[in-house]
Amino acid sequence: MVIFKRTTTSALAGLATTLASLAAVAESKTVEYAWSLKPRRAQAKDPSLSPDCNLDRLMLLVNDQFPGPAIEANVGDTVKVTMINESPTDTLSLHFHGLTMHGQPYVDGTASVTQCASPPMQTQVYEFNVSDSGTHYWHGHVSMERADGFQGPIIISDPESDDEKQLEAMYDAEATVFLQDYYHLDGNMRRTGLDTSPFIWIGNAQTFLINGGGIFSPCLGDSTEGLSCADNCSAENYIKAIEVEAGKTYRLRIIAGTELVGVNFAIQGHNMTVVEVEGTVVEPYEVQNLDIMPAQRYSVLVKADQEPGNYWGTTAVRYRSTAPTGYINIKYKDAPEANLNLDGDLPSHPAWDVTQPSIDLENNLFTKTPSSFDDADVLSAAPDSIRRIIVVGTQANDKVLGQLRWTANNVTMTMSNAPIIVSAYDAAAADGAALWPDTKIPGTVVVPDRPPTPWNYTEPVQDSVGTYNGDRGPSYIALTEGEVVEIVLQNARALNEVAEMHSWHLHGHSFYVVGHGFGTFDDETDPASYNLENPVRRDTASVLPLGWTAIRFKANNPGAWAFHCTQPSHAVMGMGFNFITAPDKLEPPPLAARSCLENSLVPGTETETESENMPAEKSSALVPRFKAAAVAVTVLVGLSLLG
Repeated sequence: MVIFKRTTTSALAGLATTLASLAAVAESKTVEYAWSLKPRRAQAKDPSLSPDCNLDRLMLLVNDQFPGPAIEANVGDTVKVTMINESPTDTLSLHFHGLTMHGQPYVDGTASVTQCASPPMQTQVYEFNVSDSGTHYWHGHVSMERADGFQGPIIISDPESDDEKQLEAMYDAEATVFLQDYYHLDGNMRRTGLDTSPFIWIGNAQTFLINGGGIFSPCLGDSTEGLSCADNCSAENYIKAIEVEAGKTYRLRIIAGTELVGVNFAIQGHNMTVVEVEGTVVEPYEVQNLDIMPAQRYSVLVKADQEPGNYWGTTAVRYRSTAPTGYINIKYKDAPEANLNLDGDLPSHPAWDVTQPSIDLENNLFTKTPSSFDDADVLSAAPDSIRRIIVVGTQANDKVLGQLRWTANNVTMTMSNAPIIVSAYDAAAADGAALWPDTKIPGTVVVPDRPPTPWNYTEPVQDSVGTYNGDRGPSYIALTEGEVVEIVLQNARALNEVAEMHSWHLHGHSFYVVGHGFGTFDDETDPASYNLENPVRRDTASVLPLGWTAIRFKANNPGAWAFHCTQPSHAVMGMGFNFITAPDKLEPPPLAARSCLENSLVPGTETETESENMPAEKSSALVPRFKAAAVAVTVLVGLSLLG
């Protein structure tokens, strides 16, 4: 059962601005979390870890929670997460999706981009200041580990925001709705298939989970021979519930921690009003159902205005022909107990391939107060001052490696042991280096601003694009600080001629979704359709099949920032690259960003003072430490916590 947090209007609402600001500084606090990640497996003798009745599936869980624990803080707080990797085989990093880490580039938690991955049996401390309010989420950022359970919500409040105060006055309580497609093969197994020749696609998930609960439907059949099912399998035992009270209004923070599919979410008998998108308060927009793509987040208001009872909240797949249904029970307080019927009266959803609901949603998401954001001037930038980058994402056969890859402008994203932020910093700081952005970063590949081989993107991929013949190495586009950047994400067909939906996330920034359409983007005519008055500001944008989406942002955050498809199977196959901004203005990288290069994760490299003050029995491993100020980063001695 979900327990709601009661919300209150800030007591400072009527005070003068100066006093309110002083109070906010005084009330800022450090919020600390101690997390331990372990490989876990539900078994017949203890099925409690199974989210869907299926047993024996290997998961990566933080503090044995699925989804993982929530991070909750206010703008201005310091968050400190101590992440203990108790897996004997998995490396990990921890990304805070939606938090821009402005001025804190080494804390983004992106392996091979801003840090070295944390090895097995090691600990990392992430410490940073929070500046981005809204509904976000954290997840692993190595390979496909987040789909194994290594993810959870982030809820950031801003007591000083007028828009937030007005929004809080509109509802009585809130809850999180966390969505995930769930495979019975773990991420490492699925990744192996993507990298083999012949190529093995991951296929469809076996179950769809909401708040960590769902039903693997074969386990409800008359015969479960050959299956590994829990003895207590039933909808009542495995499908989660949200309790509501008649007459009250609830804020549901919907988070798509999905791996492959976009979905449509609806609640039987209840409309929803969209009020927040990834940290941006938007003009209220009422919907009967909501499209949400991988890594996107929405807050919706729902009024409990029906007769007390049990009402289904369900998901249906979008832009793929089939996927399992997700279920959650919206249960009215004091409603009579009832058996949950999965075949009963369910909410209605659009057909999987009908695009109009997505278009209607995009056309009605308007930032409530654009002037409250310090980057809103990108909307009024002179056209000749805007750098427009067209990114065409499609597939290519790498005949050298014998792999099917995704590419961006015919460059496939590859990872190296050296985090690219370290390579960029070292290159910019080297004697005789050219000034940025003309600095050469050894071992990397520059992604062109336009596809080298343009074509009609509604047609099959051209041969010159379908065979990958480019250079290999970490890929990037260089940006100058303060530059106004517009990216046109142009969808194209895969090599099998199928057009897919893709969802793209930009680290280190939020952006404005200024336009979208279908067919091949036209530089001359399509910008006339842009919304440059109040477009939605977010960090994850979807591109519909055979469509394009235009986003605009300011390069105001020096560092190296990943930009990639949020579907892990596409990302690990190369669909993405990095933006690097002003590496010559960075503080030196902390030890944790160099640990995989300098072999510093071994006993004996701790500082003399720390070595003297730490008990000898704790000297088995080092703790890389990420902090907001890189120069203040320290190395601590930690524990090896096997068993």
